[in-house]
Amino acid sequence: MIKLQNLLHEQDPGRKDRWGRPSTSKWYGFDPQTKKYTIGANKGKTYAEVMKAKDPSSNYGFWDSVIDTFLPGTPVADGRKLLSKFDSIIKRRIDYNRNNNLPIETLTQEERSFRQKLFNATPPAAAPYPDYFGLLKLIQDINQGKNIQPIEFKKYKKNNTDRSNSDLRKNTDSGDELKKMWLGLDDPDGANKGYWITSEFKPTDSSNSNAIYYKPKDIPRLTPQQFDELYNAIMKTKLSNGKFPGGNSDLIYKEKFKYVPTSFLNDIESDLGEFKFGAAVENGRKFISVYDVWDLAPPKLKQFNIDVNKYGKTCEIFYRIYK
Repeated sequence: MIKLQNLLHEQDPGRKDRWGRPSTSKWYGFDPQTKKYTIGANKGKTYAEVMKAKDPSSNYGFWDSVIDTFLPGTPVADGRKLLSKFDSIIKRRIDYNRNNNLPIETLTQEERSFRQKLFNATPPAAAPYPDYFGLLKLIQDINQGKNIQPIEFKKYKKNNTDRSNSDLRKNTDSGDELKKMWLGLDDPDGANKGYWITSEFKPTDSSNSNAIYYKPKDIPRLTPQQFDELYNAIMKTKLSNGKFPGGNSDLIYKEKFKYVPTSFLNDIESDLGEFKFGAAVENGRKFISVYDVWDLAPPKLKQFNIDVNKYGKTCEIFYRIYK
């Protein structure tokens, strides 16, 4: 989940606005005259809302609302142009492939280059979503074709001095492969080799018989003692309907384990972020399951009924760890 920091207002603790940010007595709103967010008659209103009020027939609202949601309190022009550019590139690819009887999903060189820019300029999977100013910088880095990956690895290494360089590289490469899978830049035979391969397992409540799930090529291992401790902790999160809540990994991380190594949990989190743990018994064997829907796109986009899969391939992760 993206955590946004609104740094332009006076906070009134305990109250929330419609964006989930702390409510304030002085809300900034978009001023169409200055093209900035300022205190005034439009306080609390987004760019799209102000423009719609001025001209009801205006088509402002779609990209503007999207950008304004995860870039609150800032001019949205740069972000809107970037997303619109992506949209146009995709349209040109579809038109080109149709006219040349090629598979629709085959990337043109133009789109492949643009997606590589997105890969280079976005933080690794192990990094948290950018905050308020970080998103502005991200847009700038994409537009300038900047590659932040070497710098990000140095930060990761600095924050994990107790781990070897090869161990850290394996972690970042694993997350990078998920990014490439989403962007369509992964190896054509990536389902069979690399860090993430096709899983033979599916969630018991999966309704799509054609759905493809992925698992790590090397499933993490636990000793019997470690397994039992983690299994029991996961079972505590089970709901009355027999299911496990999405994102219960956060609850598990708060547990003070005696045997489960911190590195085991951290390595999964560095790839997947917040995910769902499950636990069950099948044919007399206990297992722990890991499930996640991996997206590079900000979760906020889905609130606008945007077809995220138009921009990338959402990867579903599911695998089991047996005792």
